[in-house]
Amino acid sequence: MPAYVEHKTLVGEHGDSVNTVAFSPCRRYLASGSSDHSMCIWNMHSGSFLFRVVFDSAVNVLHWHPTHKETLICGCDDGSVLSMSDFRPSGFEKKLIRLGVKAPVFCMDIDTSTNMRAVGVGNQVNITAGDNQDEYTAATRLPPPPEIDAKHTENDSCIRPHSLHFIGGGRKLVTSYLNHGIVAWDIADKIIIWHVKPPSISQIASSAICHDMNTLVVNTLQDGICLYKIGSKRAIWKWDHETDCDVQYPSSILFLHGGRAVTSGTITGNVRVWNMDSKDLYQVLLHGGDTYQQGAWNYIAVGSALKGQGTYIKIWKANITSLSNLLDVFWHRMMILCFSMDFSDYMCIALAVVITILWTTAAFSAVQFVWLHVPWKEISQGIGSFVWNVAYIVLSLAFWLSSEGSFALLMVRGFIRDTTSLSNTTVAMLDCLQSAVLSFLDLPPAVHHLQG
Repeated sequence: MPAYVEHKTLVGEHGDSVNTVAFSPCRRYLASGSSDHSMCIWNMHSGSFLFRVVFDSAVNVLHWHPTHKETLICGCDDGSVLSMSDFRPSGFEKKLIRLGVKAPVFCMDIDTSTNMRAVGVGNQVNITAGDNQDEYTAATRLPPPPEIDAKHTENDSCIRPHSLHFIGGGRKLVTSYLNHGIVAWDIADKIIIWHVKPPSISQIASSAICHDMNTLVVNTLQDGICLYKIGSKRAIWKWDHETDCDVQYPSSILFLHGGRAVTSGTITGNVRVWNMDSKDLYQVLLHGGDTYQQGAWNYIAVGSALKGQGTYIKIWKANITSLSNLLDVFWHRMMILCFSMDFSDYMCIALAVVITILWTTAAFSAVQFVWLHVPWKEISQGIGSFVWNVAYIVLSLAFWLSSEGSFALLMVRGFIRDTTSLSNTTVAMLDCLQSAVLSFLDLPPAVHHLQG
C-alpha cells in the first residue's frame, strides 16, 4: 500500500472551522463547507479556488450526487438542504429539498439504484425520493431508535444520527447514532433488522461502509475504532487510538483503496491510516488541532478546525511508484471474499464441497467398474477386424476399377451408344462417374481404343 505525501494546501477562503469536505465523482473537484456559512469548490489537482456560495447558516454536510453530473447536495445548520448544479461564473441552478424540519443536518447518503436520499436532521432520519424533475420531498420518516438505559448514555440521551448508509439495493438503511448504537432499518416496513447497542458500543462519532467487504467501521469516542461485519453484533476487530468522551468536534472515518485501508481522525488532530490486511498502523498524517477529513481513490483531504483566519485544507496524495505486489493483491482479494460472505454462504459452500466430493467419488467408481468388467480385449479385436475388412474391400475395389472395371464401363458405354432408348446425357454421366472414381482413388485415367 502506498504512503501518502502532501499534495496541495488550500487557504484564503474559509474564515472558520471546516465542517465537511467532499470529492466529486469526476475526480476533478473538492468541495468544502465551513462554519463561516460558506461553501467553496476547488480544483483538486491544481489547488486553485473555483466557486463560492454563502448560506444563512453553517454548512455541515456536502455530498456530490453519484450519478447526476456535477450536482452537489448541501445540508446546513438551520435545516435547509439544497441541490446545486450547473456552476458557472454567473451563478448556478438550485433546488430546495423540503424536509419540513428546522434542525441541524448531521449526515446524508444517496442510493444510486433507487435514486433515494437519506438525511439525518435533528433527531430524525428522513428518506426522500426523487422524481423526473429531480426535486425531492420527504417520503419516509424512520421511527426513533429504542431507548437506552441511562447508565450507558454518558448523561446524554439525545437522539442524533451521525452516519447513514444504504444497503440491500436501497431497501435497508444502516444508521449510526451518537448515543443509541448502530441500527439497521427495513425502510418499507420501518422495522429494525439488527441493532448494536450500548454498552457493547460506546458513543459514535462516525462510521463508514465497504460494500465489497460487507463490513462497517465505526469511530467511537471512547473505544477507538471498531470493525463490524454487516449484520453482526460483535466487533471482529478493534484499533486503539487517542479518544476522549468530552471531545466536541466529530472525528470522521472512511475506507480507502477499495477497503485495503481505513483512515480516521483523532482528538490530537492527526489523521491515522490503518492497513486492513495486517491491521497495523500504517501512517500518521500530522496536523495541529482538530481536523475533519475525507478521502477518495488515492487522495485524502483534511480540513482544519478552530483556526479562525488561519483555516486551511490540506490534500494528501498516495505516492504510487509501482504496481502492487501480486501476493498482497491476492491476500486482499481473499480477505474481501472472506468478509463478503455470511454464515449462510459458508453453509452453501460446505454443501457444494460435499456434493462435489460425492459426485467425484461416484464417477470414479463407475469408471473403475466399467474398466474392470467390460471385455476390452474382445472389443479391441472386433474393432481391429472391422477396420481390416473395410480396408480389404476398399483396396479390392480400387484394383478392380483399375483393370476389369474400366473395361466393363467401356462395354456399357458402347452398348448405350447402339441403343436409341437412352440419351446422350446418360453417356456423359457415365464418363463423369468414371473420372470421379479414378480421381478419388488417385489412379491414372484409363485410355482404351475401340475398333470400329
